[in-house]
Amino acid sequence: MIIPKLPGVHLDTTLADLYRENGIHGAFIVTMYCVFGHLDLHANFPREITWPEDEEPVPFSDDPAEQERLRKVILGLKPLRRAWGLGNMEVLFFGPNITAKGMKTALSQLHPSQRHIPRLVDLDKGPANGTENKNKKLLFWRPQGWMKEHDCLIDPQEAYNINSKKYLTTDLTSASSSSLFHTRPVPFVVKLCRAGCGFGTYLVRNEAERESTLAALATYQRRGVGEVLVSDYVDLAEDLAVHFLVGAPGTAHDREDPLILGVTIQTLTAGGKWVGGYIDYSAQARLGDYVRSTLRDTTRKLPESFVGWAGIDIVVDKHRDGEQFVVDLNARFTGSMPICFMAGHFWERRGLPLAQFAAFEYKAAHADEIYERLYTLVQSGRVVVTATATIDESQDGGDNDGSHMADIVWGGQDQGDLARIEKEIRGRLGEKPRVQLPEVAE
Repeated sequence: MIIPKLPGVHLDTTLADLYRENGIHGAFIVTMYCVFGHLDLHANFPREITWPEDEEPVPFSDDPAEQERLRKVILGLKPLRRAWGLGNMEVLFFGPNITAKGMKTALSQLHPSQRHIPRLVDLDKGPANGTENKNKKLLFWRPQGWMKEHDCLIDPQEAYNINSKKYLTTDLTSASSSSLFHTRPVPFVVKLCRAGCGFGTYLVRNEAERESTLAALATYQRRGVGEVLVSDYVDLAEDLAVHFLVGAPGTAHDREDPLILGVTIQTLTAGGKWVGGYIDYSAQARLGDYVRSTLRDTTRKLPESFVGWAGIDIVVDKHRDGEQFVVDLNARFTGSMPICFMAGHFWERRGLPLAQFAAFEYKAAHADEIYERLYTLVQSGRVVVTATATIDESQDGGDNDGSHMADIVWGGQDQGDLARIEKEIRGRLGEKPRVQLPEVAE
């Protein structure tokens, strides 16, 4: 198919540049894959048994059809969406779900100096262990057993420890303490120690939510979860995520004064599940000053050996005079990293102070048809498609549409404008192309 010529995107910086400027040296190779303790993603990408999570990045499912779909999503879109903004680093991708052709269009929008360098390993031909890249220092999203054989920037066991909610607290409760969960007055919060994206978090605000939490804890206990974190419920005034970099020891932005790259406003479901967030570029100086003390207090608790990108989640209680509480430490890459690098694109060059991102699913003969459907939005620069992935191929030579996913960032004047653009994106992805496109070769 003919793909319209896309406007260029120039990021404010990249992770590779930030690492180099803050004393974090090495020839790096990156893997952005999730880990699963209950699901083999592929015969050569088996379930994680060395450093498993209490809950997966998606809910546990016994349905074989849903498991197969999740395999395609995890091996397809997830690692691609997290690679935008890495810059001049090699990134490990696993075929056959990811192909060089499939990532070409989204990557072509970036200036050549800001593009990551894909390294493809075909899982049909060998294991997912990156053994041919052992001469490079490994960066990872989640630790996996095969990484013990590699030179890693952060020791995998240490990463596993500090990304547990046990790291910042000793106030843990046995998952089998049913009397406590039955008698504790509502509201309160129950969290698994090793889970992310809001999974494994239970807001207990009434008796119905108490019962559903008890049922979930019984399931987790059968799966081997021994401890959970029980905490007071915070009536939110603000829910913020701080994305920052810890430089090498002795540099200007070591753990005593980490470099804040972005403060985003969290978007949660009514049940507390993280579904994304947005950033207000015009408020970054104010928000940075607002959270700096809490951030420093947290990073000083990190091991001195920890360097690199990380994030914390801060909630502010409306009933406690603006007191800030750190409710999560993500000592790893964060899902909001790309929008932290796009102030120039949206705010400075287009006058759009806000930006948001989300994943979208759509039917089309080809994944790149998204650029046709969103043509005018993409050409204006208000919308940037950062990754696409095919989940199910089209059948009958393209006569029947396949299933695809895309990660999209869009800018807006205010929250209402963001909502309007999101609605338009969703509408267009349910339609065929609206405009006659100029013929521009790939």
